Amino acid sequence: MQHNKEFTQRLAQDLGCTHFMIGNKRWHLNELLSIQNILLCNAPSLKEGILWWSKSVSLFDRTLYIDSQQCSGYLSVSFHTQSNTSLPNHAYSFAQYLLLQLANFTEFHHSWMQSKYDHFLQLRMEFGSGLKIHFDVQEINSLATPEPELFALAKQVLGLLKTQHIGKEDLIFRLKKQISEHLDSPLRLQDLAKHLSLSPRTLQRRLEDKQLSFSTLVDNEKKSVALRLLADTDFPVSLIASRLGYGDSSNFNRAFRKWYSFTPQSYREQCSNNRVLQKGNPVRLHYAQWRDNKHEMNQGRVWLEVDNIAFEKNVTVECQDRDGIWRHYPAFFDSFLSAGIELWSTANLPVASPLTFKLSYEISGDKFINDNHQHNFVVHENLLIGSPLVVLPTMVLVNEGQGFRMVIELACRKLDIDKINCMIDHQSNSPIKMTKSSGKNSYVYWSLSHYCERLPQRCFFTLQTLEGEQICCANQQQGYLFATSPSINDG
Repeated sequence: MQHNKEFTQRLAQDLGCTHFMIGNKRWHLNELLSIQNILLCNAPSLKEGILWWSKSVSLFDRTLYIDSQQCSGYLSVSFHTQSNTSLPNHAYSFAQYLLLQLANFTEFHHSWMQSKYDHFLQLRMEFGSGLKIHFDVQEINSLATPEPELFALAKQVLGLLKTQHIGKEDLIFRLKKQISEHLDSPLRLQDLAKHLSLSPRTLQRRLEDKQLSFSTLVDNEKKSVALRLLADTDFPVSLIASRLGYGDSSNFNRAFRKWYSFTPQSYREQCSNNRVLQKGNPVRLHYAQWRDNKHEMNQGRVWLEVDNIAFEKNVTVECQDRDGIWRHYPAFFDSFLSAGIELWSTANLPVASPLTFKLSYEISGDKFINDNHQHNFVVHENLLIGSPLVVLPTMVLVNEGQGFRMVIELACRKLDIDKINCMIDHQSNSPIKMTKSSGKNSYVYWSLSHYCERLPQRCFFTLQTLEGEQICCANQQQGYLFATSPSINDG
């Protein structure tokens, strides 16, 4: 069935994207709409077609669902959101698109009202707490010839896609793609804005809304490409420097050392060593957070420690959703914990309570699963700490007067700690004492709020037990790096 170009453009605007990432595959909006069309047109009956069309809406928005009820020959479809909030604009677009699709392959003998698509349609649209459409299926004749095999195949594809994580290809994704394709030549924000059909000011504002800057995006893409080429290829460093737009290897080496605490060559050697010496599971839990909110949608995040055997890998967290189905949610590279270990994290996970998950790592045809020795990871409290002794759920820098305010919240899984000191940038002669704020069954929170005249780069922690034993954190050599906001960077 041909798609109405004008309508799909409007639907794309309402959805905020034209492509979706489902699992590891990139789907265009029209491809997903085609699945809807096949389910609607090739079902054994119009009733069954509408029911399966309703199920397929979850391909575009997991928070939107449709109830279908039949009574006395009438079929009602009602649009709702999982959180019982107001319907998004694309819910009404989908309702209109359903009517447009029906008008293309059905005829109506009589109707209660004239549809605006110049076809007679027996329906009533009720606007209130939701959106509801009523059909008299006995009065609608289908002009299509159903193809049972095609219908069965579309149902199978829908079932497979619904078990995968679905994400929108947003503005940042499109920007990164364009930046990545032009790293060897100077890039200007004006050129990217023109490519995206936006004004430079609009693009700048959207980046600011996400607390990003154009220069940060360019740097991040250069980092990713540099790490991938160093880890996964034998390209000379001079060629990698050229691909990233650097005049020579020395300029690239200086930039790399600003990004990380090691050289390009040491990173390449570490990846090679990890491939040779790999033992045990290369993916481990760093920590996980879970917020069980009775009034809002539950949310959680997972941070993972990943051995960088190679740069190109697929890291996911398999979670149990509210419908009982286990689905894979992608994780993304955050930073380096050390030269051989990377920190990855997921986005917010709107899944079942309590947060229950496994870790998955696929690389070069090999797949590694960490399911906590077949018990799964379960976040019974707000936080679940994995490998490290301490984690920092909060580590924030903000401008204050002529200096900066740093706020740190640290969680320690060792319960007999009597004192924790924080040092800034290796200033061991002036440690800052942290305050024990609260305790759980499996960890204790410590916190501090401290004013700095100069912008701090990283911090280090030493712990002391009740018996006076001194303990250093596992990453004592590298420390914890502050992530600054664009306003601080610009200042």
